[in-house]
Amino acid sequence: MKKAAKGKGNGVVKKRLRPGLRIAIGIAVCAIGLGVVAFGVHELGPKPDKFAAGEFAALPVGMTVAFVGALLALPRSVVRTRALIGALMISALALTADWIAFGPGGPNITGNLGRPLQTSLMISRILFRVMAVLVDLMALWAWVRFFLVFRGGAATRARSSS
Repeated sequence: MKKAAKGKGNGVVKKRLRPGLRIAIGIAVCAIGLGVVAFGVHELGPKPDKFAAGEFAALPVGMTVAFVGALLALPRSVVRTRALIGALMISALALTADWIAFGPGGPNITGNLGRPLQTSLMISRILFRVMAVLVDLMALWAWVRFFLVFRGGAATRARSSS
């Protein structure tokens, strides 16, 4: 077994994307997310009950992907804007989890014969709801962090870069 050369670290190479490439990838990911949102809006158009339709879940999922793209495209020096987009991203993810856990119909697991198994259905509902509450708490933490960054100014900017 070979050992890493002294002073060379653990052999893992840390590479950062060039700024231009990172921005291009961020814009592409953001465009994909906005495309998912547009497709979801298009599919929801003819539905009578828009919140009960399964296509509704595409909206916050697309927004999450779009916010990830925006985070990729923004430079690290724009701390307040990145904190806002991060809070919006986690909130969109929480909205998706909440819609799945508490929305119409709820999560459903079927057995081999196509009939719902009562125990599996109950466990899946409990697990989805617990995870939705945890994601909601994560979103709350992201908003608290945003307001701390917004209020903190230069001291927060220095802490977040380390």
